[in-house]
Amino acid sequence: MINPLKQINNIYGYVRVSTKEQVRSGVSLEVQQQQIADFVKEKYNREVTEFLVDDGVSGTRPILDRPGSKELTDIIDRHDVIVCTRLDRLSRSSADLLSIIPVLQDIGVTLFFCEQFGEVPIVYPKPEGQKGLRSKFDMNEMANQIMLMVLSAVAEIEHSTIKDRFGDGKVDWASRGYFIGGSAPYGYAKVQEKHGNKTRTRLEEIPEEQDVLMTIYKLRDRGLGPRKIAKQVASLHACAADITYSKVRRILDRKFQGIGEAA
Repeated sequence: MINPLKQINNIYGYVRVSTKEQVRSGVSLEVQQQQIADFVKEKYNREVTEFLVDDGVSGTRPILDRPGSKELTDIIDRHDVIVCTRLDRLSRSSADLLSIIPVLQDIGVTLFFCEQFGEVPIVYPKPEGQKGLRSKFDMNEMANQIMLMVLSAVAEIEHSTIKDRFGDGKVDWASRGYFIGGSAPYGYAKVQEKHGNKTRTRLEEIPEEQDVLMTIYKLRDRGLGPRKIAKQVASLHACAADITYSKVRRILDRKFQGIGEAA
């Protein structure tokens, strides 16, 4: 690997968090800043010139649309160094990352992701006057960009998976009897509960509606459709005399069936 040019002007650290949950999971601004400061001290025996910060900003927003990263692109110059902890701190979008790389190279900047790659730069200045792919330097540069593309794509997939898990987590909370927002599912009422200093809303079964749910699922298992189920349920249960086929369909479609699941 060809090392970045030894001439170094300013060293900038870029840090970002998007939500309070991220802060609690260990990627707070302070943690990132300390990691970057330690890296710069060890590698260059210098202090970070300036930290550019995006607090409460999603990494899915384009780099040039965020205050901190936009300012960073405005002030960097040749022989400057940028240090981030991880790819997803700079951007969660592969396309966004790959579009900014040529810009940084043209300017003559060195870019590190110190937590993921340590002292291996992902971007570094080309020697002045060099053209084409005729050197080991260029081949290393290509390898770095391929690695960057793969890892940033993985970061996007992980982000999507986290969002999916969050959705599944809401269903899990509901299945344990806790209210997760919106209207209470059919068969339950909302009840306030104290948990230490916090008030949590719990779902409590409504016996009559639980009986209706049992009937709905039994009729479904016999092969009846929502319209026929609604008619039979209305004739069997006084509390469901006005139940509609669309409501029956919603009940059948939901992940949380609601039969004694909040107990």
